[in-house]
Amino acid sequence: MLLSRISLASLRSFAEVARQGSFSLAAEQLCISPSAVSHQMKLLEEQLGTSLFIRRSRGVELTSAGQRLAEHAIKAMQQLERGLQQTIQAPRQQLRIAAIPAVTQLWLVPRLQRFYEQYPGIELSIIDQDSLTDFSQQPVDLHLHFGSGECMGLKSELLMREWGIPVCSPALLAKFAHPKDLLECSHTRRLAYAGFDEDKPGGLSWSGWFNQAGLNLNPNQPVTLYNHVAPLVAAAQCGQGIALGWQQLIRTALENEKLVALSEIRVPLKYSYYAIAPEHHFERETVKLFMNWIRTECHPEDN
Repeated sequence: MLLSRISLASLRSFAEVARQGSFSLAAEQLCISPSAVSHQMKLLEEQLGTSLFIRRSRGVELTSAGQRLAEHAIKAMQQLERGLQQTIQAPRQQLRIAAIPAVTQLWLVPRLQRFYEQYPGIELSIIDQDSLTDFSQQPVDLHLHFGSGECMGLKSELLMREWGIPVCSPALLAKFAHPKDLLECSHTRRLAYAGFDEDKPGGLSWSGWFNQAGLNLNPNQPVTLYNHVAPLVAAAQCGQGIALGWQQLIRTALENEKLVALSEIRVPLKYSYYAIAPEHHFERETVKLFMNWIRTECHPEDN
């Protein structure tokens, strides 16, 4: 092949010289010295065995052979440039994840930076959704759901089990000598979750926790109810009372000391977190990569 005996760097420089009509102007565009361009052009003429330029005091003029080569070399460089641009700007892989708002806000978002660093080519769409996705109607790849995991016609994979544990802000706890005093104080506001039918708290209640802990539930304590877990946790972080937090969802807040646990006693919920989708969705490359990542983020010791 003739091309295998030709310097591609010289061909690129030749195309630029042909466009500019000058070694020095071509050198500026190529970010090399004029002498380097001159050397490459001499090498190219030697490799081709023909003259490509008529050298004049003010620039160069292409010979007839140079004009024929320039037509093809310029087009080739332009086509290569388009190919490089298309490669750099290749469409990003799309992944659409639906999840209950509490999972999105409290668990998924604080961890997503690690996913971005591991899979920078995947573009995520996150959809907050309490009810399970209707995959026949919604363009969703995977749903992170809190429930029993029994979904007719769908595949489900257990990610994490869940427990309730009492928490509050460090500032609120500092006002009491002992966590027990805070838990039983008549002035302590209890923050409670009252979910919808499709998103019940899995049998979690303050009375259940107090019974298991062997403490007295003060009936005079004021109570604030929330229909989502995220604002309940936010209220606890603001020092507005004690919350029966969902342990998996508040791990980050506990690690960052925005919340403190008031007891080691925890109550298991009857529901757990699952990845749910039609079985063939789990064969999609982006779903496989997401599942590989999310498994490393879950805590297998808690399952």
